[in-house]
Amino acid sequence: MNLVRRVLTGLKSLLVGLGVTGRHMLRPVVTLQYPHELPDVSRWGGPIELVTFPETGTHDCIACNACTRICPSDCFDIAGARPPGLKKMRATRFVLDFSTCSLCGLCIDVCPTETLKYSAHFDDAAYHRDQTMNDLLAPFGDDPYLSGKLT
Repeated sequence: MNLVRRVLTGLKSLLVGLGVTGRHMLRPVVTLQYPHELPDVSRWGGPIELVTFPETGTHDCIACNACTRICPSDCFDIAGARPPGLKKMRATRFVLDFSTCSLCGLCIDVCPTETLKYSAHFDDAAYHRDQTMNDLLAPFGDDPYLSGKLT
């Protein structure tokens, strides 16, 4: 009698498990087959990057260090210089350590020139920690304000 009860309990457990599996098999697929299918990045908050303003073709970072002061992860390294003939400073170094950034967005909220934003990058995997140091000024090349091309 004990053997029959154990067999029936095991059979019931098997049927319950098969029922759960069967219900999940009928649901729509939620997994992307990356890289054949790319994710929708319209709502993505990727790594922080500098905004390119179309009027000047460059960023508008004034190296005020507001983002550095508010960052809970201490992931910014910013330096600036005052170009000749301008009252505002310009960033000469803007490095973000993405390995420590928590993507909280506080730096974006506090930026007085609205020059920080989330990017749409989603594939920023790295093998070494030094590869997570993002120089945000590199895409802009020479600063036209510092070289005297814009005033």
